[in-house]
Amino acid sequence: MRLYLALFYLMEHHIYNKKDLKKTTFLQKMLGQRIKENAIVELNNLLADHELQEVTLEQVYAIADKYGVNFKTDYNQEITDFYKSYLNSCLSDKVISDKELTDLKELKRILQINDKQVEEIHRELAGKIYKAEVDKVINDGELDEAERAFIEKLQNDLKLPQEVAQNIYLTSGQELIRNFMNNVISDAKLSPDEEKELNAIAKNLQTDFKMDVATKNDLDKYRLYWQIENDEMPELQVDINIPRTERCYFVAQNAQWFEQTSETPAKVNSNSALSLKIAKGLYWRNPAQDNKKLENSAWQSIDVGVVYLTNKRVLFKGSKGDKIILLNRVIDFAVFSNGMEIEKGEGKNPFVQFEGNMDIFGMLLGKAISQLSI
Repeated sequence: MRLYLALFYLMEHHIYNKKDLKKTTFLQKMLGQRIKENAIVELNNLLADHELQEVTLEQVYAIADKYGVNFKTDYNQEITDFYKSYLNSCLSDKVISDKELTDLKELKRILQINDKQVEEIHRELAGKIYKAEVDKVINDGELDEAERAFIEKLQNDLKLPQEVAQNIYLTSGQELIRNFMNNVISDAKLSPDEEKELNAIAKNLQTDFKMDVATKNDLDKYRLYWQIENDEMPELQVDINIPRTERCYFVAQNAQWFEQTSETPAKVNSNSALSLKIAKGLYWRNPAQDNKKLENSAWQSIDVGVVYLTNKRVLFKGSKGDKIILLNRVIDFAVFSNGMEIEKGEGKNPFVQFEGNMDIFGMLLGKAISQLSI
């Protein structure tokens, strides 16, 4: 039985196969020149013909002297590949035994690889295996005690340092949460149940999902999108007097109010915006990428102030006075990246311009109009 295991072990890690030397040309023979690349071939053949414990440094030095090379500087990548190949073979069963550790130390001695190189190679190769197994275990967003015990044992079997394993686990957890989140918000909405599941995964995996400011703002916006689409309109407290039956949904500071110079209603969907059929209860989400062109001959700047959207009207309070558009008088509207044009049944159509949240304004306006008959 022991003989069988020994033979099996030799076959399992007999990874170096003999290679033919590159032949020298007639001229090279005449000049006594040697092909330096054959130094690596001879080193490979030395490892192929002997057990690691049998190889001496004198044999390695003799090959280097024969070809006038320095393995460390001339063939560092090839030397590293020798070690990687052997380590990969040891890692094939996801366990590094004490015997394999001993052999790896012998190979390190033969190849004269320093501790830093060995550590980097081990972290790279063992880390890939560990991450692949961790990804499989946490794929369902849950991690029970048996699975925790498995990845802890795997870390020990791979001889992977604790901090390296922890970083890999955190990275995998964050990747899973990020992918889940991207899938959830692919429809540009974030429901309470989806957010609850997202938080549950992070808690179960004991992983904090770090969000930048842009991601956090997107989630806040998608949460609001869901609320609006599901009739949970945000109600804001404002410092202006409005009737008790009126609720404010949106406020924009430093808004500029433009009006058409002609009272003839113009079609608002003529500049790549999305025109909505309000009567059907549809409402707008994303703005047109193009700016609305406000030519001096067609548009006049009227005032600067604050825009309020309520369940009854669009109210503009400027330094020169108030402007009011009742929602039941809105025929259509279009949202651009730089503002909104509102088409009324009569009078001059306005263009409202302010920085940021134009999409929210458009969505809330559309939803508020669609609720007028409720």
